Amino acid sequence: MNAELKHRLNYEILLLENVRKEYASRLERLEDCRGAFLRRKNHGHGKYYFYIKRRGSKKYKYVGNSDKREVKRVREARFLEEAIRRIDRDLGFMKALADGFLPFDQSHVSESLPQTYRCEVPPVSELYRNEGAKWKAAQLEHQKRFPENYPERKTQRTSDGVMVKSISEVVLYEMFKSAGLVQVYELPFPPTDYGPTIYPDFTILSPVDMKTNIIVEYVGRMDLTDYGERFAKRIKRYMDSGYQPGVNLFLIFGDKKGNIDSTQVSKVIADIYGLRDVQSA
Repeated sequence: MNAELKHRLNYEILLLENVRKEYASRLERLEDCRGAFLRRKNHGHGKYYFYIKRRGSKKYKYVGNSDKREVKRVREARFLEEAIRRIDRDLGFMKALADGFLPFDQSHVSESLPQTYRCEVPPVSELYRNEGAKWKAAQLEHQKRFPENYPERKTQRTSDGVMVKSISEVVLYEMFKSAGLVQVYELPFPPTDYGPTIYPDFTILSPVDMKTNIIVEYVGRMDLTDYGERFAKRIKRYMDSGYQPGVNLFLIFGDKKGNIDSTQVSKVIADIYGLRDVQSA
């Protein structure tokens, strides 16, 4: 369970516990009405009158119409008893979920089996591979409709022949590839009212819903003022177009020498897979 969901669940638990405390306090003041029964009778002309049988009594007592205080108190007591019962049930489910739920992990399934049955677990499903292949083919066709972005700067080659602009981008490309993610390098982000065509470093098909485009930008020289200003405008462009950081927009920072912390990349990969509590070594 990711941290955001667990926080939300704990917040809902706290709210329910506060409601239960208030209801229990109100029910204490209606102790004489707990366990009482109401009977409603139509005396004609659309008018209903009520009879009450209290706990320990065998007879119903006539009390009048629904406006009578005794009727209202018995009704409130019955409501509070039922509400508390349901809150206790829901709190039990929610606390069990918060305390015991773990995100599904294929490798954990394999590890739980006897050694005889353990196997290598593929990082992604065949469905994602198939959908990813179709998505990538469509994106590459789309890419052909735009001029290439500074081809003279693409001096580094990935293991499957894609030309990129730096060793750092090669490292990122290979890490995404090893994780089973389907990606396109510098897939054009078409011009809109928010600005001209730009070229995100990596566009990845979401393995969660297999339809969302996820943008990952490598941030190499934020120490340079001009670079930082240009990059800030780029991020604003994405956000103006509906992208949300940590959801379908991720940034990976390098140092002045272009070095990348692999833990940072592993966390982004885990986030893309929706496993936000995963800590990668």
